[in-house]
Amino acid sequence: MDAYSGKYYIQGGEVKEATILFLKDKISIGLLNEHGEPAIVYWPYEQIIRDHFWKRRQSIVRCGTYPVQTIEVNEKEFADKLETILKEKERSWLGRFMNKNQWRMIRMLTVFIVILVSAYIWLVPFLAERLAKKVPVSYEEKLGDGIYEAIKPTFNIDAEKTAYINDFFRELNIDSRYNINITVVKENLANAFAMPGGNIIVYDKIIAGMSGYEELAALLSHEFTHVNEKHTTRSLFRQQASSLFISIIFGDVGTIGNVIVSSADDLKGLSYSRKLEKDADLNGMKILSERKIDCNGFVHLFELLENEIAETGGEPTEWISSHPDIEKRISYTKSNSLFNKNGVEVNETLKTLFMKIKTAN
Repeated sequence: MDAYSGKYYIQGGEVKEATILFLKDKISIGLLNEHGEPAIVYWPYEQIIRDHFWKRRQSIVRCGTYPVQTIEVNEKEFADKLETILKEKERSWLGRFMNKNQWRMIRMLTVFIVILVSAYIWLVPFLAERLAKKVPVSYEEKLGDGIYEAIKPTFNIDAEKTAYINDFFRELNIDSRYNINITVVKENLANAFAMPGGNIIVYDKIIAGMSGYEELAALLSHEFTHVNEKHTTRSLFRQQASSLFISIIFGDVGTIGNVIVSSADDLKGLSYSRKLEKDADLNGMKILSERKIDCNGFVHLFELLENEIAETGGEPTEWISSHPDIEKRISYTKSNSLFNKNGVEVNETLKTLFMKIKTAN
């Protein structure tokens, strides 16, 4: 172990002769204290102030902050050795960091990405649907009207059938917070869909395939449930979750409606969860049962849709493709305790209105 002779002093203090040694983790500085007794001062390498150590033909090294300590050695070898030690310490620290933490960092990054993706796939849609449940009726109506006006130019509306079908729905006498408005559209598809706030669209082809007013009552009670239970609003918010989330994050809540209205055409093929579809079927059946309308209207409606699948070569229409399996729907409908629970009576008014809808030009 080489010992070097030099000088040691604290900024503004007395200069003292010193014997200096390089140890593993520090520099040892032996000197006499103010009482003339031997003392040792240690400088950890990480506290040494990095500088160009060889200057003015001396090795000059400083340590600490305030007051700064200084040693001076009249040998260049001292400066060179200290520089070598410090570089090895730096390389060793970086190597240790990479060896111990590289995989830890990768794992942390992977976990972060998984959390982010999970939030995007599951959490964000969940929060969007929760938000939809809190939306007031007035906002839903405004949103639904915006969607209706956006896609109305694409409709070939049958005004006469539209008038009759609204009379038909009013005759069902269903209490609701929403102002339900039904539009019949001339279209070669067996389709029907609901908008937030009360607008319901029914394509005339699905009506043409019906044989009794019970089927129309089943269809309208099903679509009404989507409106009344906020199924449509919840599904739309879930579908547009990422765009809505970004709008909320940036505080631009006013654009939420614009985001949904701008994709209004997608509503024609909007998919509900199987749970929401079953809820709409069973609540619709409850409405029919309470009014003593034959719940076989649902069964006949499902059979109509099944025939539609066969006619289209196995390609279901939009309304059918977003709904649960037809056979399962027939099964859980007929086996439910609500099925014709209150008996069945013919409603002559609904029957007459249905025939007017069917025969209107």
